[in-house]
Amino acid sequence: MLSKNKVNHYVGEVMRRWQKLHETSNTFSYQLNVQESKYLEGSNCIYSELNPERITLRRAPQVIQSLNPVFEENKFNFKKIPQQELLMILPYDGIEVSIIINKSPLTLYHSLICPDVQNGLAQRVTLDTLRFCRDFLLSIEDDRGFRIGYNSPGALASVNHLHMHLINIERDLYIDNAELDTLCEDDVFRLNSSMPTQAVCWIFNQRDSVTQMENKTRKLYEFLEWLCTENTPHNIFMTPDRVKSQKRLKIFVYPRENFCVVKDFKAFNVGFCEMSGYVPVGDKQLFDQLTETQVFKRIDEEIGLIFPKILNYFESGRT
Repeated sequence: MLSKNKVNHYVGEVMRRWQKLHETSNTFSYQLNVQESKYLEGSNCIYSELNPERITLRRAPQVIQSLNPVFEENKFNFKKIPQQELLMILPYDGIEVSIIINKSPLTLYHSLICPDVQNGLAQRVTLDTLRFCRDFLLSIEDDRGFRIGYNSPGALASVNHLHMHLINIERDLYIDNAELDTLCEDDVFRLNSSMPTQAVCWIFNQRDSVTQMENKTRKLYEFLEWLCTENTPHNIFMTPDRVKSQKRLKIFVYPRENFCVVKDFKAFNVGFCEMSGYVPVGDKQLFDQLTETQVFKRIDEEIGLIFPKILNYFESGRT
């Protein structure tokens, strides 16, 4: 298990090592340089940043055609990274979790959480990965601003090697304050019908017993497995918050009807960041003209008509 003291030591080391590499080496594809930032006009906390270098200098994304992908040794994967890109390896319940820099960062300390790298796991979430991310975020000190995201194949995953994104956003986002309604027992929720997007949300409370934590995590994993079986692309966003001095973790799942395999860098693409209300863009004209309405329209197009099928999953009692 991860103790709070150990996690915060690890996080401090990740921050220190990441910053040192960023300042003193050519390890990154570019120096992170957010030129402008703003909340888009509106009432929903859509936060946008202008990061031009990510368009021109990032590694070309892979095309992953299946929600049940097969790991391919001959393509780029995290076994092939230079040693200096590896920030640390954390032991966790019999597995090793590598923390690797994201060479094309969106935020300060943007890193990749990669379980059992040498085993060559394809980009499909495992139960151990969910457990690690849950325990990691619940243990981090509140003022750190760390969140974790995941893009499945067909939902902007760019490398077919299991990884989650550890990003640092010290801003309120749309999803942080989105109103939730109970979907079923065991702290499973959906966004209220008044919200402009749709998602399923699991809430983990720091006071939950070990059994409660495990039961919720398994049900979340079963839902993600079902999405893969149904060939339904999806994104995940994990964001901590605090209610009445009690820390909790909200894990949002965004199922999508449309299978997205092409990234148009002149527009903004819809991955876990955009679904959650953080919209990094690389084009100055787009940044200046982008509106909250446009963001929600694009998200709605990606979600499509999938949600009745999602609701049927929960109403059928499979959880």
